[in-house]
Amino acid sequence: MKLSATLLLNLSVFYYTVIASSPHKPHYHTTCLTTPLHSPSNPTCPLESDGSFWSPTPWCPTPSDGFESGPPDCIFTTPHIRNQGLSVITFPPLAAALISPALDDSLVPPSFRRFNSSSEKWKIAALPNRGLGLVATGSFKQHESIMVGFPVLIVRLEFINGDRYSTKNKRKMLDVAVGNLPPETRKQVESLARSNPSNKKDWIVDVLRTNGFGIEIAGEGHLALFLEGSRVNHNCRPNAFWRWVPSKMAMEVVALRGIGKGEEVAHSYAPLGYTYEQRKAVLEPWGFQCQCALCSASLREREIADGRRDRILEIYETLSKAAELGSVERVDQLVQETMLLIEKEELQPQLVEYYAHFARAYIEINELKKAREYIQRADKMWLLYGGEEHENVAGMAELWKLLEEAEMDADDD
Repeated sequence: MKLSATLLLNLSVFYYTVIASSPHKPHYHTTCLTTPLHSPSNPTCPLESDGSFWSPTPWCPTPSDGFESGPPDCIFTTPHIRNQGLSVITFPPLAAALISPALDDSLVPPSFRRFNSSSEKWKIAALPNRGLGLVATGSFKQHESIMVGFPVLIVRLEFINGDRYSTKNKRKMLDVAVGNLPPETRKQVESLARSNPSNKKDWIVDVLRTNGFGIEIAGEGHLALFLEGSRVNHNCRPNAFWRWVPSKMAMEVVALRGIGKGEEVAHSYAPLGYTYEQRKAVLEPWGFQCQCALCSASLREREIADGRRDRILEIYETLSKAAELGSVERVDQLVQETMLLIEKEELQPQLVEYYAHFARAYIEINELKKAREYIQRADKMWLLYGGEEHENVAGMAELWKLLEEAEMDADDD
């Protein structure tokens, strides 16, 4: 499962924690529930926007005994959106949050309405020992958008992992959700890879866990299934990354570096910065052993790479206590060493976090000009890798505020 993870020390730009509404406490609008957490279950859940949007009428089975409080998980389907349909299993307020503007094509730019056209510079093709994959049929520049995809199935993560519903009821609800999709879409969902193909009863959960991308809607974790996006294979040194665009409800695959015609487009299923053994552990649930250049290198080469990655984390911890380092020169040395190691290990997306960390270190030792420089760099990197709706908008605003307060204090002195 391509899980979502917050961008921290071992940042992976491929696993964004994303929020489809305000980063503050969400405010839900719905006629089905009077409040998000304390309402009786309803057999159907008409939504504030337009009850005719979902067809058939949303179905809200009663949770198992002992789980009467709180909203039910309901099945919402719109069979024609983006020429592929969409089914959602989630709380009614969260389904309502998806409707506008993300699912209103009149509000969505043409490039975010439909990704399958003859002008696309990619194709899905069979690859030796890798199954199906995404292959470039033209060249892409660094940071160029490769493809835009939309989910056909979104399921609340705790619906899958929790016990509000029995296993039998979960299967039935998932069967209904997939069954409501158009025949061609259902066929494509059924063709996706599975980690445990012998378990035919839970095949939909298997498909979700094997191919699903982790997203958040108003702070609630969900798995989203993208048909074409699921065909993007893994590489520990990828040439692409993906980002979630909440306001368009779109997944965008973007070139991490220049990509040539005929080259496979791949992203990392494991967080960037992990060592060899850490990557192996993360990839184990997919049931394959990575044979990328980094993993198939000699033992000595892997040890060198692992040493660099460990050193990057060590410096991060050291810079957390910048005031104890004794001099500006020592902080400068550690900053430059980190940037050199990141370049050697091709971990440039991690700079969104490290630039901000450098800035905090410089603020701590009152080197405010350098702090401002690195906050500006961090802002630019977040826009490059996360887009305007990146997950750390609030965090960057807080960092700017911290700098401004430090500058005011310096002026007072």
